[in-house]
Amino acid sequence: MSSSKSKGPSRPLTGERPSQSGSGPRRLGGQAPPARRPPSAGAARRYDRSHQKRPAWMGWAAVGAAVVLVAVLVLVKVTGGKPSTASASDAAGRHPATAPASLVTALATIPAATYDSVGTDAQPAPFTVTSGQAPLVLDGKPQFVYDGGEFCPYCALMRWSMISALSRFGTFSGLKLMSSATTDGDIPTFSFVGATYTSKYVSFTPYEAEDRLQQPLQNPPAYVDKLYAKYDGNGTTPAAPFNPSSSAGIPFLDIGNKYVAAGDPSSMAAIFAQYGVLDNGGPGRPAIAAALRNPSSSVGKTIYAKVFVAQANYISAAICSLDGGKPASVCSTPGVKAAAKVLAAAKTVS
Repeated sequence: MSSSKSKGPSRPLTGERPSQSGSGPRRLGGQAPPARRPPSAGAARRYDRSHQKRPAWMGWAAVGAAVVLVAVLVLVKVTGGKPSTASASDAAGRHPATAPASLVTALATIPAATYDSVGTDAQPAPFTVTSGQAPLVLDGKPQFVYDGGEFCPYCALMRWSMISALSRFGTFSGLKLMSSATTDGDIPTFSFVGATYTSKYVSFTPYEAEDRLQQPLQNPPAYVDKLYAKYDGNGTTPAAPFNPSSSAGIPFLDIGNKYVAAGDPSSMAAIFAQYGVLDNGGPGRPAIAAALRNPSSSVGKTIYAKVFVAQANYISAAICSLDGGKPASVCSTPGVKAAAKVLAAAKTVS
């Protein structure tokens, strides 16, 4: 993928609403980001829509989709035929293809040397570190709650790191291929809907509340909504002191009630949201996975692959701190230790 590729319209750089200051993005480790372009009004609207946990989806797009679906169903009834793969339900991602085993394996087997060479890439931790909170446990293991949506571009980005990190502690089955909404980058990613995760060390409970068209998909249980309200916020109002941002949104991550999403999208989301290196499919999923395995490759540099790997190290370190440091083959590695050091030094909030 050439770095000269058109990136499309720019978007806000942080979880806060776009400012007029014109200040550039945070530096991502040793990789200098390109010169910033000011966010457009359209980008601001896309950000506001994608960052809210429960966006208003009953707009013209949803109405149009409903009209198309009704027309398809009428046609099927009249002709006796079957709806085509271009039906509204498919556009919504209701029937995604299963991720190829080769792709999942590529993410699950990122070399330890890659994790160790990247470390944190000088990035800030993606979590608020809490104190005095009741442990979040499921089946005798620390619980990792993810609350997101298939339409959401920030969720699309974070899933790459979550899948990589969690694959160091267990095994995924049934992951689906997904992309964020076409109006929010069409970023290649995965969906956790219908997938299972098996681990001796951590319980992972993901929820995708809305599909690609921002229509209801999964209904997170009441306790997850309470966690979201407590640690992230209500609507667009952040939950102080756990969420230091000026807004609340997804993806929401809670690892054992000890590490919660800080509310502000990470520097990973910042650079991708602004420059669109994965917009419209980017270099393709196999190339993205290969780049995560080798961040120094040309594609790896273009898509800032080190950022994904650093996030995976932070997630790994958070899990290790709660599961007794197991397995040692993960928790004792230099990359995870580097992330653990940053988390241990963070100011805790309660």
